[in-house]
Amino acid sequence: MMRNLAVITAFLLLQACAFTDATLKVEHDPAVDITGPISEAGAIVFSAPQLNDARLDKARIGWKKNGYGMNTADITSEQPVDVIVADAIIDAIKDNGHSISEDGQVRIIGTVDRFWFDTDINFWSLEFIGDVQCTLDFIDSASNTSIYRSSYSGNYKEKTAAGYVKTWTEVMSQAIDKLIEDIVFDEDLKEALAGYK
Repeated sequence: MMRNLAVITAFLLLQACAFTDATLKVEHDPAVDITGPISEAGAIVFSAPQLNDARLDKARIGWKKNGYGMNTADITSEQPVDVIVADAIIDAIKDNGHSISEDGQVRIIGTVDRFWFDTDINFWSLEFIGDVQCTLDFIDSASNTSIYRSSYSGNYKEKTAAGYVKTWTEVMSQAIDKLIEDIVFDEDLKEALAGYK
C-alpha cells in the first residue's frame, strides 16, 4: 500500500513539473576511481581527448514526460556533452597511471554518439535510464596512424519513486561511470597500448 502511494505521489510530481525545462549538472565524479587493465599498459602520455557531438538531436539530453508518456519539456545539460565525456576520460586516464600533455604520445579523437536520459513510466513503478555511447580512435602521434578504434557504452537504470532532478543527474552520472568502466576494462585497448611501455 505504501509503495503504491509513493509511486502515485511521484506520478503527480512528474505531472506538476512536466512542462518546465530542466538543466542537469552532469559530470563524472573525480572521487570515483575506476581502474582497469589499461593501467597495466605502462605510464603513457596522452593528449586531451578531442571529441565531437555526433548525436542527431543536439538540443537536449532527454525529454520530460507527463503521466501518459508524452514529451512535454526539454532536459539539457549545463556543459556540452562532448566536454562532459572528454573530462571523464581524462580522469580515467589519470586514475589508471597515465598522464595528459599537449604533446602526448597518443591522441584520442572520437564522437559522442548518444547521451540520453529516459523515463519508463509504468502504473506501479518508475524507471530512470541513462545511456551514454561514444566511439574513440587512438592515434600514434609520431606516425599519425590509428593504433586502435572502438565503440563504448555506459547504461544505468534505477527504479525509484522519486522523480527529482537530483535523481536524474545521478542516473546520468552513473551512466558515465559505466562508460568509463567499459573503456578502462578493454583488454584489446590494453594490448594496443602495450607498445608504449
